[in-house]
Amino acid sequence: MKKTDMLTIMLSWNRPVLLEQTVRSYYRTVSVNNELIVVDNGSEEETATCLRSLEREYGFRAVYVKENIGGLAFNLFLNDTNCGFVHFSENDIEYRPGWDTELLHKLEVFPEVGQISPFAPVPQYELGEIAGERPATLVERGSDAVFLAAQNVGTTSVVRNELIKLGLRWENYVRHAFHFPADGMFSLNVKRLGKEVAFNDRYVVTNWGHNIKEFQRETAYYVNNCLAKDWLLISGWEKRLKKSGYRLVRTDDGSYLIERE
Repeated sequence: MKKTDMLTIMLSWNRPVLLEQTVRSYYRTVSVNNELIVVDNGSEEETATCLRSLEREYGFRAVYVKENIGGLAFNLFLNDTNCGFVHFSENDIEYRPGWDTELLHKLEVFPEVGQISPFAPVPQYELGEIAGERPATLVERGSDAVFLAAQNVGTTSVVRNELIKLGLRWENYVRHAFHFPADGMFSLNVKRLGKEVAFNDRYVVTNWGHNIKEFQRETAYYVNNCLAKDWLLISGWEKRLKKSGYRLVRTDDGSYLIERE
């Protein structure tokens, strides 16, 4: 295989609407030689049915794990990788044309970078993204630029396969029923192997997993998600919502909704 060939491993756990959007946008936009594997982490039947339909339509490989094993599902396919790059993806991303060639080009221009995110360090507030800004340092080389991250760059990213060959693997952050890929530890291990981790200098995807439209559509899911993240919790999420002009409201029946302030 050519060095620019890419293996994509995508995690699926419920949220079938976002899963379908992620897979369809991937196939609309990917242009390098690629292989897609989707791992379903014990989703409910609606999501599994959606994935089976997409699998038949596009012909990718889908693997159905009986229970949620979080980021460890990525590791199931990393022992015999024969590619230049491994692309890890959550199921809440909308890929834009040129995302793959741009990120692989950046890895060529910046050989010190071992992991690159399709996000920039500043959220896309204009599209309704609600997230914290990530500390990073701009590095330019000719007409190209990346932001070297002070910490981690998240789960969805492209990684040099040479690091996988050196033993780079995913761990989990487990809280209650949630198994989160430990992206902080993963990026730290990239650095321990002698490479930098970086954000792109612009978004080449839409991050629907942190978008107000998705928060309002699946509020209960995100409330439970935040409760499981002891570095965020409901209070931290409320602060992010407030910064963007929204507030979390608990109704009389105990459910939640998000309103404009």
